[in-house]
Amino acid sequence: MQKITAAETLKQSILVLECKQIEDRKLLADQFSAAYESLKPINVLRKMIKEIASPSKLKDDLIQTGIGLISGYLSRKMLVRSSKNPFLRLAGIFVQSGVMNFVANNSTSIKAMGLQVINMVTCNPREHKN
Repeated sequence: MQKITAAETLKQSILVLECKQIEDRKLLADQFSAAYESLKPINVLRKMIKEIASPSKLKDDLIQTGIGLISGYLSRKMLVRSSKNPFLRLAGIFVQSGVMNFVANNSTSIKAMGLQVINMVTCNPREHKN
C-alpha cells in the first residue's frame, strides 16, 4: 500500500483540470467558428430564403387574407358591376367586407370542402356505389 500525499493528489487534480481546459478551448473554438460561419452574409441570406420558403404561420395568414380580399372584391364586382346607384354600391361594399371576413376566417374549412368537391368530381363514379 502506497501512501498518497497531498502533493500527488494536487498534481492529479491539476492534470485533470488542464485536460478539461484543453477540451473547453476546443469546444469554444468550434462554437466561435460556427458562429462566424453563420454570420457570413451569404449564410444569412440563405437562412432568410429558407425561412421564407418554409411554411409558417405568417405565410399562411398572408395567403388566407389575400384569398379573402380577392373573393370579397370579386363578389362586389359581381353584385355591383358598373352601377351608378349609391345604395347598390354601398351594399356591394358590405358584401365585399362580409365575404372577405368569412373567407379569411374559415379558409381551412373552405379548403377542405373544396378538396372534397374536387375529389368527388375527379374520382370514378363506380367507386361511390356501395
